[in-house]
Amino acid sequence: MERSTLNLSVPQRQSKIGLIVLIGYSLGKNLKAFIPLLFVILLRESGREDKIGYYIIGFVIILLFIILNNYIRFRYFKFYINEDTEEFILESGWLNKNKTVIKLDKIQQVNLNQKLLHRLLNVYQTEIDTAGSAQTEVTIKAVSAEVAQALKERLVQKRTASDEASVEEDVPEKNIADEAYKKVAISLGSLIKIGLTRHYIQTFLLIILLLFQLIEKIDDYYKKDDQSIYSEVMDYTAANMTGFLIVIGVVMSIVIVILVNLTRTILKYYNYKISLENDSLLISYGLLETKNIIVRPPRVQFVKISQNYFQKLLKVLELKILQSDSDKGDKKKGIGIDIPGVSPAEKEVVLQQIFNKMFEKRNGIAPHIRKCILHIIWFVLLPVMVAFVVIYQYYDPTYLWILPPVFVFLLFYQIITYKNAFLYADKEFIIFKRGFWDVEYSILEIHKIQQIRTYQYQWHRKNNIGSLTIYTAGGTLHFTVSDYKEINERVNYWLYEIESKNKPWM
Repeated sequence: MERSTLNLSVPQRQSKIGLIVLIGYSLGKNLKAFIPLLFVILLRESGREDKIGYYIIGFVIILLFIILNNYIRFRYFKFYINEDTEEFILESGWLNKNKTVIKLDKIQQVNLNQKLLHRLLNVYQTEIDTAGSAQTEVTIKAVSAEVAQALKERLVQKRTASDEASVEEDVPEKNIADEAYKKVAISLGSLIKIGLTRHYIQTFLLIILLLFQLIEKIDDYYKKDDQSIYSEVMDYTAANMTGFLIVIGVVMSIVIVILVNLTRTILKYYNYKISLENDSLLISYGLLETKNIIVRPPRVQFVKISQNYFQKLLKVLELKILQSDSDKGDKKKGIGIDIPGVSPAEKEVVLQQIFNKMFEKRNGIAPHIRKCILHIIWFVLLPVMVAFVVIYQYYDPTYLWILPPVFVFLLFYQIITYKNAFLYADKEFIIFKRGFWDVEYSILEIHKIQQIRTYQYQWHRKNNIGSLTIYTAGGTLHFTVSDYKEINERVNYWLYEIESKNKPWM
């Protein structure tokens, strides 16, 4: 796209062709709501062809109402930028007038998205997000490419005085002006690697859940005279083909999980690109649904880096950018931005773009050994002992064979989780490490801390053990059961840094 000359201080409407988008998505939303009612009508009125005409008339009336309603919303929906007050203003409504005003320096993130219908009509859905709400602040369903480009340029151009001060104070260890540190493009090969090695446990559990629901539906379908033909077939199969079917089931489950993850990853993150422009990150990706996201690095609260054993062998990682309210669930769109399949070198480039400085993992402290011992007692020994008593007393003792492998796995899990827990302290950064299979690093700049809490239970005082909780606008970070004196020394340094330098966190 060439640079836009559109004047956004003049009130703008959504694209005229975008009215088709508004009507289309409104129809889809209403159809989903009316599908159960349509099934009831079809079942009850089966064979009553004389009433079909009334249903067609009713459908036409509803269709006309939806078209008229969306046209009125389209006509009374406009937005513009007040250059004098530096505010983005959106006005909507016919009888009930609404006006939304957002200060440009409060804008946290801008998304320019294209779903399939948007791409066919060459229009964009624009989302403007601030830190002060639990949901996306403004959504403009369909604007032309010219308006989308103008919004992108204007909102990227705007930088707060606090952003400027933050950049001026930092002396980067690497030259961010270098082109090598301005662009990252994730290759299809990297996406395939990450698609083969991520989220397989969640996908496997989802497939198992769907499989059980399918079996239940089939059982209900074949049930006859209170006796299920399907159950008889299953009993015969269990008696004669159990071992073979278990092997086939495991193999098919693994193949399905891999294919589902791979397909979902490629469709969602295809052609993933990150570039630095006017001190803002421009992120774009997607095959069927294209997303364009604008993020100001000073607004990033912290970054998560995760990698499992297979990803380490393939030399790929996953990054996640977290902004305000990112850990409050899915109430707010776009707050947690995934960056999948980056190489170690690309990871350094992205972190350099966000933080404009380098850091190291040093001065690490680990949890006290008591934490590992207590977790083994509570989450390994106790559950296995209870399971042993229950199986021995109420079930067939031959099932006790399952307890040794479960015990070994739970013990291994607690030991590895304990060994992977660390708290690192750099001059300007705090790094939390944790995880079992997916080892995760959470990287936080000291001045982004909003609140610090240290606490010590009565039974920990004798051994000088305590815990730490750090609150940020992007979520809460915990480090528990470690050297309390060391924790307090670090907290005192962090508090001094926050008070003495007084850097903005937004």
